[in-house]
Amino acid sequence: MKRYTGASRCLLSMFLLQGALVTASLFLSAADCRTVYGSEVKLTPACELKEEFNDNVFLTAGNKKNDFITTITPGLGFLHSSERLTIDLLAGLSWHDYARTSGVATTDYQYTGQLATRITQRDDLGLNAAYIRNTRPDTITTSTGLPTTSGSSTYQYSGNMRRLLDETTSAALSYSFNKAEYDNPASEASRVHSAGLVFSKDLGELMPRLKGTLNTNFSRSLYSFSHNDIYTVSVGASRSITEQLNLNLSAGEQLIHSALDTVPQRRSDSWESIGSASLNYTAEQGFGAFSVTHNFTPASGQVGAVLTSTFALSLGRNLSDKTTAQCAASYNLNRADKGQYASRGVDDRALNLNAGITYKFSNYFDISLQYAYYTVNNVLDDQTVSQNRIMVRAVSKYPFTW
Repeated sequence: MKRYTGASRCLLSMFLLQGALVTASLFLSAADCRTVYGSEVKLTPACELKEEFNDNVFLTAGNKKNDFITTITPGLGFLHSSERLTIDLLAGLSWHDYARTSGVATTDYQYTGQLATRITQRDDLGLNAAYIRNTRPDTITTSTGLPTTSGSSTYQYSGNMRRLLDETTSAALSYSFNKAEYDNPASEASRVHSAGLVFSKDLGELMPRLKGTLNTNFSRSLYSFSHNDIYTVSVGASRSITEQLNLNLSAGEQLIHSALDTVPQRRSDSWESIGSASLNYTAEQGFGAFSVTHNFTPASGQVGAVLTSTFALSLGRNLSDKTTAQCAASYNLNRADKGQYASRGVDDRALNLNAGITYKFSNYFDISLQYAYYTVNNVLDDQTVSQNRIMVRAVSKYPFTW
């Protein structure tokens, strides 16, 4: 009898979950259509074709390998939306073919599911699940900007319950679990549990369009050779300065208890100040966003965890009814003393730049030209890695609605 691996069991579970949700939503949509105007079921097949030139396929400091990479990404999306229930499912795969590099052609998978429902007039429930299989040897971690040169499988599950306490105050309780496994045994696998409670209040009596939050959170991060317990308390404020301009601020403290699995076990406790600030502009002709964050961040695949400071800027403009141009930049500072949060010290600086232009032929087909530059400097090892990518993408999708 065939034995199923952990990944196979996860894939089977995701398929069964999606099938169950689709079946349930079809029955629910039929009932909703009789009682709720605006109920909608949408099935959207899509396909993306990307041709890419990459001058550093394996993200190495020396002996760079360049190649042309063809990626085909078919996908299928399902959406059920009504006044009280939303189910959003996505299944897709990406097939990569390297023109010059043998033995690297890979296939990635992505399955995601989201459910949001209003239980009562005061209570909302949300559930999320995802499985992502990534095999490219030049993957960049979004939160830290650090590279992951090993294939990985990521499992993500989360749930949240929100209750409206009164007309201006709400409370939300959440839990999430993230697991990352890597093909290379030397890469740091991780399991992260996180639970939080957030209170939100409309402070319009103090200042128009002002909202405040109080956030408490506990997370436990388990790595191959270490683990961390993080206790967080923070306060935040957001305000719509105008209809187009929004400001968000937050600040807080974290108590980090770290333990390295050495003999004898090495333990440490430290306090870290955290915070974030963002300014967002949205208008008919374009958008802009700038943000600064400082936080304790999991860095699985490289080391256990790091303190990360991130500066990010993105801009976009509609050049015409069919043409859009956009660009983005981010700079990450990652640090950790040796023996503080991981077995080795970290002092890495990563820069990401990208720009592109998209032409929309119709609501169902568009094509874009993109350029991306990435570099990361490992200060402790005095080593720098850089990469340039030029990509042409064609995307087609057609929604069927009933």
